[in-house]
Amino acid sequence: MPGIPRALLIPLRQILSNCEEFHSQRQLSSVFIVEELSPWKSSLPEAESLKERVNLTISYLSNRQNGHGDSILAIFLKTLSDAYELEDERHNCLATLADQIEWVNNRPIRPESKILEANPAGGQMLWISDAEKMLECARAVAKIDVPRFSKDKQCGSSTGTAWMVAPNLALTCRHVIEAIGPMDTPQDPEEIQAQISNALMTFDYTAGGKGLQYKVKSLEYPLLELSSLDYALLRVEDRDDRPLREKGYLKLDMDSPLTIQTALYIIQHPLGQPQQVSGDQYVKPGTSPGTIFYKTPTNPGTSGSPVFNRASWGVVALHTGENNNVRLREGLMLQAIVSDIQKNREDLYMEIQAAQNMRW
Repeated sequence: MPGIPRALLIPLRQILSNCEEFHSQRQLSSVFIVEELSPWKSSLPEAESLKERVNLTISYLSNRQNGHGDSILAIFLKTLSDAYELEDERHNCLATLADQIEWVNNRPIRPESKILEANPAGGQMLWISDAEKMLECARAVAKIDVPRFSKDKQCGSSTGTAWMVAPNLALTCRHVIEAIGPMDTPQDPEEIQAQISNALMTFDYTAGGKGLQYKVKSLEYPLLELSSLDYALLRVEDRDDRPLREKGYLKLDMDSPLTIQTALYIIQHPLGQPQQVSGDQYVKPGTSPGTIFYKTPTNPGTSGSPVFNRASWGVVALHTGENNNVRLREGLMLQAIVSDIQKNREDLYMEIQAAQNMRW
């Protein structure tokens, strides 16, 4: 098997470091109880630190294959993915990495053709005008950090992405605010309120040591326990020294048709990292009402990000995660979100509409 490309190795180390199975040697060994992995359990290298355990495990499994030529590392990642609920972003991220590792395992070591191509995959290049629009839109997108509370005690934290839809109003996913892991029990309203009250949004986080933080003032809508849609509308507390109006807010695009020719871009904070952008194509409507599927690459921490139509640089959907059944990314359309707000909170709908009409 060829070596693991650096582009895969970095997110692989990050996601494994966030898995409970790597907290101890005993927990890690328990993953190898399945038949496909059991032959490699006895020689699994031991380590005393989480970082060393991750690196040694990757090194140990990376070049191993079973009798059918399947990558043992890919099988390990798929097994680990199945240990997490579908709603947990680790499930989707691990499954995606397993597919990518398997592809690396099966690719030819030598090129099949000696013909040189500058763009063999036919990838679309980025216009400078698009880069300018990205930078303009990126100012209104933030990383959101949400502490987890259980029985009045903080027990870790979760990150996602949020963005301004009007002055002082931000959108993100409901599950980002809930910050519940796969093994956690449902929280009571006081715990959720504590998480909201202590959440922080960081704008201009484009590199380590950069960024401006703002507190989340309140959850405006919907009540989490009553909502059937995976979104949350937050009121953000302003700062006198750096008013939120400097960040602006994003244009909504709820009417443009989406086809397989539509390019969708996502400005995001994957794995809580500095701001990044990715782009690919719309695929088809989702299986749930008001949702869509697309190929645009994402990682854990991207939930809550704006999904832009490249033609208008308006937001068409709120990214909610990976749909493991079709192995595509999934988003909740802004049309569904705004319609829900209009039906149940006319005051908030009018506030968003006033802002959109004023700017655009």
